[in-house]
Amino acid sequence: MLTNEQIFDECVKIYENLNDNNKEAEAKEKLFYLLDKIQDKALYPPILNHLIRQFGLYPYMNQDTSILADRFLLECFKANIGEDEPKVLHREQSRVLKRLLSNESLILSAPTSFGKSFIIDALIAMKKPKNILIIVPTISLLDEARRRLIKKFYNYNITTTTQQTNLENNNIFIFSPERAVEYFSFINKENIKLDFFIVDEFYKISKDYENERFAPLQNAILKYTNISNQRYYICPNIDKIKNENSILCKGMEFECLDFNTVFIHINKCYKDEDFKKEEKILEIVKKDEKTLVYTQSQSNIKKVCEILVENTIIENSNALLENFAKWLSKYYGEHYLNDTLKIGVGIHHGRLHRCLSQLQVRLFEGKDLLKTIVSTSSLIEGVNIPAKNLILWDKKNGTKNINHFTYKNIIGRSGRMFKYFIGEVYLFESPNEDDNQEKILDVEIKSESLSINDEINNEIPDNIQAEVKNNQLEIIKLIGRDKFNLLKKETLLKNDLEVIIKIIQILQSEDFNSEIFTYLFNDEPDKWYILSKIALIREFHCNNINNTSNINNVELVKKLSQNWTKPLPKLIKDMGIDLDDFFKFENHVAFKIASLFSDINTLQKILYPEKEIDISSFVTKLSNAFLPSVVYTLEEFGLPRIISKKLHQCGFIDFENNDLTIEQALNKFKEHTADDIINILKEKNLYDNFEDYILNYFYEGLG
Repeated sequence: MLTNEQIFDECVKIYENLNDNNKEAEAKEKLFYLLDKIQDKALYPPILNHLIRQFGLYPYMNQDTSILADRFLLECFKANIGEDEPKVLHREQSRVLKRLLSNESLILSAPTSFGKSFIIDALIAMKKPKNILIIVPTISLLDEARRRLIKKFYNYNITTTTQQTNLENNNIFIFSPERAVEYFSFINKENIKLDFFIVDEFYKISKDYENERFAPLQNAILKYTNISNQRYYICPNIDKIKNENSILCKGMEFECLDFNTVFIHINKCYKDEDFKKEEKILEIVKKDEKTLVYTQSQSNIKKVCEILVENTIIENSNALLENFAKWLSKYYGEHYLNDTLKIGVGIHHGRLHRCLSQLQVRLFEGKDLLKTIVSTSSLIEGVNIPAKNLILWDKKNGTKNINHFTYKNIIGRSGRMFKYFIGEVYLFESPNEDDNQEKILDVEIKSESLSINDEINNEIPDNIQAEVKNNQLEIIKLIGRDKFNLLKKETLLKNDLEVIIKIIQILQSEDFNSEIFTYLFNDEPDKWYILSKIALIREFHCNNINNTSNINNVELVKKLSQNWTKPLPKLIKDMGIDLDDFFKFENHVAFKIASLFSDINTLQKILYPEKEIDISSFVTKLSNAFLPSVVYTLEEFGLPRIISKKLHQCGFIDFENNDLTIEQALNKFKEHTADDIINILKEKNLYDNFEDYILNYFYEGLG
């Protein structure tokens, strides 16, 4: 622990650097190291508080030990962010908030540690808007935002799923880009105007950086811009906007701030001659500090976890983690996660059941629980969990090299305001990052962002309009203009031109009989003959599934139809795949195959209107992975299907009631406490250890 005299001497040295115009960055770095050494804010002397003030880092100051002038300044920078007491904003947060309170629409580029969510909360608390839409890139971030806001703004109705249609006077919509697009028709029908439209991770709008998912984000921005009074788009580390007059950001100002609230120390491990990944990761993890490990894929998560398990000796087991591992083993079967939990290591990837991801994040935030999480970009890009250390195990994201924005997001997970003043980043591979290269975000609209049957906005550039019209002509050639005009009035098609053409060709083939759709209403999957025809489309197939029984994708879909009725370990065994591949395939069915059949349904109704066939109920089954829709949605709220099934058996909620809505289910839970649910399970001898932890976490998110 530093003495007051030592702190004073350090402050003097930092002041000397600060007075040298060329050494301000060095002075700020030294300040962070000093704060990291002291740790306890109660030990800050007046000179240190005043020094912190010079850097604009007002939240770090101790008001009780500050001189009068500094205390007054802190009062001036306090803002209502929806909590019991106002919070102090740092200098640049306050400047951005002031512009937003003046009704400006901004694109903000700032480091990951800037504290951008504080500004959103302050906007809601101070302006009290009626309707807000927040678009976030991942389901993990969606749940985190919902949980944060529901605790603060209980007078708002918070909507995160497209099934929630009970709106109130004040609404906060938190959606992924795909959900925002799907929900637009409902918002439009209800004639709702947005007071605030917020986009997090705005850089994903560019095809250059987000090749797979830029289109739905562009589409969502196109749709919501004209019904929004004010917009606020957030992204990390952009120097310049290209095509700033694009329809996607018209009327907005670009604000670029290089204001860090922590110092990130980069360790280029790959440059050391004797560097070995396995040895270095064990050295870091043994420090017993919170550590995130970034890998490019699920298979690499498994590889890293195996290294940790094989080389870790359990000295003091944690009862909670032991119970979690036993619970997983019983209800999910054998998996390497069962072993990694016992050594204080968790995993996170986009296909993992959402409730399992959320539980591990919460355990990681706990003081003496999970110490390490091995993850793909699903966790790294967005969820605000504090970690001292960040290990870049791979330089790729999937099969491609990580881009600048992903890299900055990854390393931005180390260090956190009030928690870790110094973040340690360990690069196990070279990210090929050039800090001197200007980072330009191209916001040009692309034709892929418009659905085949979308209305074309006249503000869209002529060349893009021409591309979309050419695509539409391809469809008109196949089905005729009259049917295409009917198609434009239907639900937006979800797939690209190539897939839509393939679907139409199948539906119009000589041997095709539309009566085949009626078999989808049959509870016997062997009669779902249409699956074999749709399997001709490449997108139907889930690649890289290690199927020991050589069961094709059609048969896997049929077997997955028992997802609700059959215990998961037995279902996985019947499918001939392991748990990782089950996660992958279930996700594929709920998104890719469901979107295929959604478009098939739209098109068959246009091509064969006289048949009056509607397979939307089957599309719903697919999109919920053959679980009751409310059960599938509740997993997003933190309640595993295992507990939902037990509560169904108890008669607490009839989840097989097709008229049950997510609002009704949530209201039913709100009438009881977590302890009530635990007692219900115990009375029926259905309770397992660790389910109290799950239920308490679930109830925390209900507000």
